[in-house]
Amino acid sequence: MKPLYIKLMPLLIIVSLFSANIHADTFKGKILLSHFTTSAVKIDGMRDPVWDNAVSSEIKTTMSWDLKTVSTDCSVSGKVSSLWDGALLYLLVEVSDYDIFTEGRMPTDNDGIEVFIDLHNDKNAKYLEDDWQINITAKGAISGKGAYQERVKVFAVAPSYDSNDKLVGYKVELALFTGGIPIKNNTPVGIEFSISDASSSTKKCSNRVFWSDGNNRGLDDNRRWGIVTLTGHDEKSPLAPDTYILNKNIRKAEALPKGIWKSEVELNAALAFAKKVILSNDQVEIDRCNIQLDAAFKNLRRNGKYPDPMDLPEIITLPDPFAFFNGAKVKSIEEWDRRRDEIKELARYYEYGYMPGPPERVTAENSEKGINIVVTDKGKTGAITGLLTLPTVEQCGKDGPYPVIVSIDFWPMKPHEIFLKSGYAVLSITYSSAASDDYAHKGAFYTLYPYDVTTGNDAGTLLAWAWAASRGVDGLEYLIRNNPELKDKLDLDKLAVTGFSRCGKAALAAGLFDDRFKVVSPGASGCGGAAVYRYISSGNEYAWGVSPGNEALGDKIRHQGHNSNEMLARFLNYPRIYETKTHGYGERLPYDHHEIIAAIVPRAVLITTATDDYANNAEGDAIGFEGARPVYKFHNAEKKLALNIRTTGEKNPYGFGDGHWQSDKQVQNLVDFSNMVFFGKPLSSEQKKVFYSNPYYPTFDKYYGGIESMMPWISKALLP
Repeated sequence: MKPLYIKLMPLLIIVSLFSANIHADTFKGKILLSHFTTSAVKIDGMRDPVWDNAVSSEIKTTMSWDLKTVSTDCSVSGKVSSLWDGALLYLLVEVSDYDIFTEGRMPTDNDGIEVFIDLHNDKNAKYLEDDWQINITAKGAISGKGAYQERVKVFAVAPSYDSNDKLVGYKVELALFTGGIPIKNNTPVGIEFSISDASSSTKKCSNRVFWSDGNNRGLDDNRRWGIVTLTGHDEKSPLAPDTYILNKNIRKAEALPKGIWKSEVELNAALAFAKKVILSNDQVEIDRCNIQLDAAFKNLRRNGKYPDPMDLPEIITLPDPFAFFNGAKVKSIEEWDRRRDEIKELARYYEYGYMPGPPERVTAENSEKGINIVVTDKGKTGAITGLLTLPTVEQCGKDGPYPVIVSIDFWPMKPHEIFLKSGYAVLSITYSSAASDDYAHKGAFYTLYPYDVTTGNDAGTLLAWAWAASRGVDGLEYLIRNNPELKDKLDLDKLAVTGFSRCGKAALAAGLFDDRFKVVSPGASGCGGAAVYRYISSGNEYAWGVSPGNEALGDKIRHQGHNSNEMLARFLNYPRIYETKTHGYGERLPYDHHEIIAAIVPRAVLITTATDDYANNAEGDAIGFEGARPVYKFHNAEKKLALNIRTTGEKNPYGFGDGHWQSDKQVQNLVDFSNMVFFGKPLSSEQKKVFYSNPYYPTFDKYYGGIESMMPWISKALLP
């Protein structure tokens, strides 16, 4: 019988080498023994004789499609077997299913299997760099998450028939690269298998059948997954040559940009040696070559005005905002101005990239359909789009000029009614018109300033979106001068900038680099925004719940690396980027984001977040707030730094995103905070209580030893 599908997977770049971690004292999952073989395993979706030496294990824990209940009406089951040869881990999943449906819209709407891999068996409640998921339908369509494309060498799917040629199921056979783990007996790999049981009548998945545990949280938590253990090698038979990591290292070396390193001699020599060794089958030489290439990577150092991130000292707690890069201390307001400039320069150099100077020309056209802002600089032109909305006299009781909120948004958004009723005009900037939210580096910003790390023009998208907010203000200035309908309608001396989620990160950057924004309000900005890198909330228990984990520096680089320049990734600890000496990550970073907030002083910052927005790291937002407070106190500007935190546990009205949303009350808080800054209007007693308190003090005491331990410099901080 011919297989339905056979495919060789392309090789791309991945990470790294580590020891496994079994956690035998708490492990309760199933164990699959993978038997060593010297025989060739043909990946064709068939159960060839070589599989007779493998031990099979049943897949039979049935759950409803949403995993909420145990399923009692599922007739689908399966079994899995495994072999290994030194370079590859082989898997054969045999599924019994009499109703095979493969025309569903989503991969999991089809009959098929899922394989979850935790390569180093970390058993961690977080999606790490060694975790990946493979979805293969009974028709042979493959998809997944993580490094599955790099790790799947080949797979095949074939139908199963009984003696009467009746279709009774299907088989899926895979060969996975195992490079990066100890290739020897008793090495464990975390693993889970799932069978999707789709119905041809409903055309959706009805049940899911698991191998180790039905309470599967996917890549977010692999602690319940089982283990496949390498076994059966007699310590004498030759292992298949494992060139996977060496091939990966060669591709990595070839892809590195040239001309930005202090010396490339060691890397070039190691690369030349690797290209010779890769043609051999000598595992000793292959391993030696890998060690040389790894050492060459570690010894690379970037050219530049500041030290390479690899050479910076570790600062385990929050860095002192009053300490200059050279260790000298701020002693006056005048010296703080120099320190502010230094913080901004460090942030440009190590994280955001450089903001271009004012462009030669900015024009704008406004209509009911939207605003089009045209930026011309150095002979190039790019356009930013958005929507400008002004309140009416009927809405707010006055006829301008109106203060303006510049909102960096995912699409041109009509403003919240609260803004208009309160007499605020809103300029919604479409973030993707400035820079695509990916590694393509498309959009107006990159049209004008092409991305090129070799020339230092590697600004990330956060800076590009912040740039768009500033160009939006330029566009409003143009309209005031040239559009009679807008004359005396906009008060650009009273500007606020805001955004939500990754747009909130960009709003903070806009406030950092453009002094025209007198109020800066990052919403749910978390990692890369108001939250510090050095403290994360994963596993912390609060009066209102438990944090399942949050976005951290490693996540930012892995999933949104285009947000920053290419220097920031060098603050991760390779090869295991989630290994750290702090309560979070980035211990070699010479600043943290409490200093980004502090550098905005004496202008106002309102940090919007929510205690149940765990993925955002609301706790980190609160630490960023706390770390910046001494600087605001030093400037007698305490009232201009506030925490707009939702703590009531209100139900998300949008039905998705859990706590990742902004309430009407928080919107009103932004208006009232801005009114305080712009017009001197007093806040309510309730707002003062929320804005200037911090619900995480008990957390700081419980997990970090209190504020004094987190900020050991605070007792000597300059106060007015």
